[in-house]
Amino acid sequence: MKPTALAQVLLVAAWAAAGPVAASGGGQVAIDVWLPRAHQGDPVAQYNMALAYQAGQGVPADPVQAERWMREAARRGLVPAVRALKNEAVRPGDDRTIGEVLGPQQWVLAQDPDTFTLQLASSRKRELIEKYLVENGLQGRAGYYRSLRQGEPWYALVYGSFPTAEAAAAAVDQLPPELRKWSPWVRRMRDIHRVMMRDAARLDL
Repeated sequence: MKPTALAQVLLVAAWAAAGPVAASGGGQVAIDVWLPRAHQGDPVAQYNMALAYQAGQGVPADPVQAERWMREAARRGLVPAVRALKNEAVRPGDDRTIGEVLGPQQWVLAQDPDTFTLQLASSRKRELIEKYLVENGLQGRAGYYRSLRQGEPWYALVYGSFPTAEAAAAAVDQLPPELRKWSPWVRRMRDIHRVMMRDAARLDL
């Protein structure tokens, strides 16, 4: 089925947001933050590690490691990584500045629609959801999406990307108490994407 124009706009927004931008701390961020997350399976961190090895920032330049991490990120459905491999973009280079990628809504859009996630909380106030995301250190592992409820915008925070509903449900017990207090429940990414696309025009996404 050919994607709708709105779906194409949303996906393009996600790809554009995934471009690397400058980050404080330089290459050391790759060692201290991204590498542990990359080993835990975080596709955004894996993508950043690919760029780090490509540019030799924070780690020795290594095209083999760069391709390894880019392929891991692509295997988990991160669209920029898939595009990079398709365009044979994983090469040594010194013209990239690495940094954080993907805003909270773009993170949701970039996830594989066949995976599952945990919805942690929802509110009419975006600032509360953003505060909850930051205070619990969920950047790069979570995001939020907007939808309409009785004509008003609502913001829902979702965490993680899991291959099956069972894996997502099992992850609930591993969450810290602060993240379990609102009884997280399992959602399919495809359903969330559908809601985002359904309400995007009226929310001016």
